[in-house]
Amino acid sequence: MFGSASDARRRDRDAARIRRILRGSTRAADALVREHYDGLFAFVWRQVGDREETMNLVQESFIAALRSLPSYDPDRASFTTWLYRIAAHKVIDMRRRARPAAVSLDTGGPGGPDDGEAFAAGIDLPDVRIPDMADLAISRDLLARIEERVAQCDPAVQETFRLHLYAGQSFAQIAAAAGESESTVKARYYRLTALLRKEFGDEA
Repeated sequence: MFGSASDARRRDRDAARIRRILRGSTRAADALVREHYDGLFAFVWRQVGDREETMNLVQESFIAALRSLPSYDPDRASFTTWLYRIAAHKVIDMRRRARPAAVSLDTGGPGGPDDGEAFAAGIDLPDVRIPDMADLAISRDLLARIEERVAQCDPAVQETFRLHLYAGQSFAQIAAAAGESESTVKARYYRLTALLRKEFGDEA
């Protein structure tokens, strides 16, 4: 469910360390942080672009994760996905403090929420691609404006977008961690990417 053989080995290491952490091992906690630090730093950096802010958010994410370990369910999500969800919400909270208004992309007008599966089925996926925002060829100014636009969306949409684009998490992984259907998660992502393509496609 969660990926390759190397992913499975990492999950096994994480599981062993988490068991030791829950028994009070600070060495296991240090090892768990070291295992995931570089990846989490890169995930946050791609969204924030400021070293000091990234370091603060990464630290906050690890603290929150370690405090919440008793509630972590490995049958629902890998530790990586779970950790990155925490970090995604730290970024969302930071953006929300700067721009409090949130725009929902989960509603389909007067009729209420769209059916996720129906929406996803009606999209020509190759036509709603947006630029790879991890690509250094894209200007920092454009990245900042895309991030500003994404920050206007509600947290569920942002979480899906950030985890899939910046962390490379699959729709299945994101859906399992969030307790939602994969079609709903896909619909959120492609609805937002279609919007971003419309607004920024000519600049990439």
